[in-house]
Order: sequence, then structure tokens, then C-alpha cells
Amino acid sequence: LQPGDLVFFNTLKSAFSHVGIYMGNNKFIHSPSPGGKVRVENMDSAYWKTRFNGAQRIETAPERTN
Repeated sequence: LQPGDLVFFNTLKSAFSHVGIYMGNNKFIHSPSPGGKVRVENMDSAYWKTRFNGAQRIETAPERTN
């Protein structure tokens, strides 16, 4: 994983039901619920470790020069 990767979790008995942004050092940032306070979590905690579904890197298009 690299900082900026999206990390997906199964929190509602459904794959990919929650997403966060990986920050590095096994930490990610997310909002635990709609309108909830944004938090930083450790992916090594038992809760998140057992619910991790995978990650996806979003590639950006190269900058265009005129």
C-alpha cells in the first residue's frame, strides 16, 4: 500500500461497504458514519484487520504541457 490508496472494508456484512484513504504506516483516514467525525485508524487493530477487503490505487493522468 502507498499513501493515497483507497482501502476497502466489510463493515455491514457486505464486501466494500466502507472506504478510507491510506496514509502510510498502517494508518488510514475515514468517516465512521455519515456526518461522523473524521478519524485516523490503525489497520492493525483487530476490528479493521478482520474486515479488510483490499485496496485500489487511483492513477492520475500525466500533466499535459502546452
